[in-house]
Amino acid sequence: MRSKRVSPASFEVDHEVAAGRQSFVLRGELDLVAAPTLEAMLRDAAERGFSALHLDLSGLSFMDSTGLHMVLLAQNLADTLEGELSIVPGTPRIQRLFQVSGLLDTLPWTDAAAASPGSGEL
Repeated sequence: MRSKRVSPASFEVDHEVAAGRQSFVLRGELDLVAAPTLEAMLRDAAERGFSALHLDLSGLSFMDSTGLHMVLLAQNLADTLEGELSIVPGTPRIQRLFQVSGLLDTLPWTDAAAASPGSGEL
């Protein structure tokens, strides 16, 4: 199942559900205005249950601390459901936010090829 949501602040999310895996491909600006859209989608995914949660940050052009909070929410939901979390890194500018916040070495990063649907890996 695929769906797309657009928030008011040039933020888009492609959402795909397959075999217990919830994938979110993010594009645009993940900030205070856009975060409620992603939060609602993540919480909905948790209510439906999942074995794996995948976030692709490679399409983001901007992310602030609210976006960082959304990534941590995804991690918390995955931990709560005892599911796996995988994150495709963003641009160097996005990754710098994780570095300065001390989270770069604590999150489960993956490359886009390993995380693509049908690859069998997260």
